[in-house]
Amino acid sequence: MITAEHRLSEQGLSRRSRQSLASIAQDTLPPPVRFNSLRMPEEQLAKIQNKRLKEFYMHQNAMIDRFMEVDQVLDFLQREMDPRSYGTTLAPSHRSSSPSSAPSGMVTDEEEQIETNGASAENEPLIRPQLRSKNTPKWIVQLAINLSFVVNIVMFVTKLFLAFYSGSMSILASAFESFLDVLSNAIIYFTIRIIRKKDHYAYPVGKSRMEPLGIIVFAVIITTSFSQVLITSIERLTDPSKASEELDLSPLALALLISNIVLKGILWIWCLTIRGSSSVQALAQDHGNDVVFNIASTIFPVIAVSAGAPWLDPVGAILLSIYIIQEWMVVLLENIRRLTGQAASVDDVKQLTYMAYRFSTKIEAVDTVRAYYIGDRLLVEVDIVLPPECPLQEAHDIGEALQNALEMMENVERAFVHLDYTAEHEIEHRRVVEGVGFGH
Repeated sequence: MITAEHRLSEQGLSRRSRQSLASIAQDTLPPPVRFNSLRMPEEQLAKIQNKRLKEFYMHQNAMIDRFMEVDQVLDFLQREMDPRSYGTTLAPSHRSSSPSSAPSGMVTDEEEQIETNGASAENEPLIRPQLRSKNTPKWIVQLAINLSFVVNIVMFVTKLFLAFYSGSMSILASAFESFLDVLSNAIIYFTIRIIRKKDHYAYPVGKSRMEPLGIIVFAVIITTSFSQVLITSIERLTDPSKASEELDLSPLALALLISNIVLKGILWIWCLTIRGSSSVQALAQDHGNDVVFNIASTIFPVIAVSAGAPWLDPVGAILLSIYIIQEWMVVLLENIRRLTGQAASVDDVKQLTYMAYRFSTKIEAVDTVRAYYIGDRLLVEVDIVLPPECPLQEAHDIGEALQNALEMMENVERAFVHLDYTAEHEIEHRRVVEGVGFGH
């Protein structure tokens, strides 16, 4: 039998905090509506021709998913279970006909216990706990990661040889792209190792920001490298003597290029079938991008040789370089904004406000909800108003429980809850924020 202590112990909370969280969760406000009934079904959504109308309903469905995620977290807590023990994704299953339905044939100990306790239909919660999907064995996940790394090295060496042998700038751009795949894998590997080495004295809130920092380093390297390819390609295109140089693309070189595309395609499809690893899913996306990139970098030199127009090859390299630079500049700027404290989206704030609104009947008002990025996830500050006569112990327990519940949200890194007895006051920290960078 699984006890409440075991269910919530994975959060690292003290026994008193776990008991307080489970107890306060019984006093939440009921959901204002059954959000699942308000969703636009996918088949109806596909029939909408008006682009703006379709985007409206897609956004509405996304917000319904966010609100249902909050409902699901609170439903787990009312059952004295840890939401994160069911995987990282808490998004509700909106494909089912009923919000209380669950996949058949997969029953956990908690589900069995709930059924045994004889929950009646009228007491049925709005959302039942999501069940784990069957994950791929760890050795297959590790094999996919290692094999992808080896293939990237082999493809880089192959393309580098073909680029110097044929003189193709498009193949050289593709070789750079393969090299940067190897480099990105190495950066991710070492970044994860650094993050896992915890030091609560030197890094009291962890090292999670090392990951976006690693992405920034990689983005700078990749944009710099492709800028050099772009400059070299423009020089070749504008130099008449170099632009007319014939490419030497032998059948063997062509076969190697095609084999690279096929190999990447196989890895792409294989990684898509692997479940339970975000790293492998990221690799699958990378392999899919590589397939498109390799096809483009092969077509340009082939057309240049077939049509007797060698100038097409540097044109292809220029287009590929501009595409890669533009894509990674977007990634670079996004991560810089997040590391420098960019505000959360309006949808994020709505979701967090809904959590604070529903959390306890003791909360008289939600005064302020402030959220901003500290890396990939959010730092959240919530000000709630409690009755002036609320005992200190009860007020503390409500604030601490709300903080713990907010930190269970998938997009929240840390949360701080400020308790007040009135909403009539100045905005907190405004003086400090306005003084930053300008002295005192």
